[in-house]
Amino acid sequence: MIRRDFLKVAGVSAMAIAAQGNLPLLARKPRGVSYSGLYTEAFDSRFVSPNAIAPVNGYLPQFTPVSAGSMQLAFQANYTLVRQYGQTKELVSNNIDCGSLKLSFDGKQSRSEEVRHKKDEMDNIVKTVVDTRGPLHTAASWTMESSVVSVPEVHYTEQGRWDGQRMLVKGRSFSLERETSGPLIDRWSLLPLLASGKVKQQDLKFDLLDESTLRPNQLLRYMGEVTIPVAGGETSLDCYVQSGWGIVPTHYLVDQQGRVQLITMATVNWALMDLS
Repeated sequence: MIRRDFLKVAGVSAMAIAAQGNLPLLARKPRGVSYSGLYTEAFDSRFVSPNAIAPVNGYLPQFTPVSAGSMQLAFQANYTLVRQYGQTKELVSNNIDCGSLKLSFDGKQSRSEEVRHKKDEMDNIVKTVVDTRGPLHTAASWTMESSVVSVPEVHYTEQGRWDGQRMLVKGRSFSLERETSGPLIDRWSLLPLLASGKVKQQDLKFDLLDESTLRPNQLLRYMGEVTIPVAGGETSLDCYVQSGWGIVPTHYLVDQQGRVQLITMATVNWALMDLS
C-alpha cells in the first residue's frame, strides 16, 4: 500500500472510531449529564472533562454509590472492572463487568490485586505491593507480580525502588534505570490523596508508577462538580482529571466524604463496590 492510500485509510478509520466516541480526546458529551465549574481560562478542559462518565454511562443506571467507610486513613476497597465495548447510536456505552480490583492502604504500604477475566478463561492476575513514605505517599520500593490462571509458566515478577531522583527496576533477566521529574506516586496511592482534599486545593504534578512502569509528567487537578445518573436517581460528585505522558485522560469521581466512587479510563473503568 502506498503512503497516500495508507493515510486515506487511516483517516477514515480514525473518523469512524471518533464517531463512536471511542477516542477519549474526541468523544462527545453524553446526554442527561450536567456539569458545573468544569471550564476555566487557565485550563481548557473541552477535550477531557465533559467525557468523565461517557465510558460508563450504560452502566451507571445500575450503579449504587458506596455510602459507608472512608479512604482518608487505613482502608480496604473493592472495585469492579467495567469495560467499554463501543457505544450505541444514542451514545450509550456498551459496558460489561469483567474483572475486579482489591486495594488496601495503611499509610505505609499500598497493596493491590487486579483480576481481568478473559473469554478463554485464561484470567490475568496482577499483584502489587508498594512501600510508601511522606505526605504524598511516594513510592520507596515495590514488587509487581503478573500471572495467568492455570498457566504456571506464564508468570513473572519485577522489583523496584526509588531514591528520590531515579527509579531502578529489576526482573529476572533485565535491569532498568530511569530518571524521574517529580515525586513518584503509585496509581492506587492517589486515592487517599484525593480523599484528603489536598488535590482540590492545589494541583498535583508528579510521575506515575503504573504497576512497575514509569509514566512521567502527570498533572492531577480538580475540575468541578458533575451530576450523574445512578440507580434510583442522581448524585453529585467532584471530578478530578489526570493527564500526562503515556496515559489516556483519567477521571476520578469523588463524593463529599472523599470516597473515590468511579475511575474512568476509556475502555478500562472501575466502580467502587465496598469499602471498609
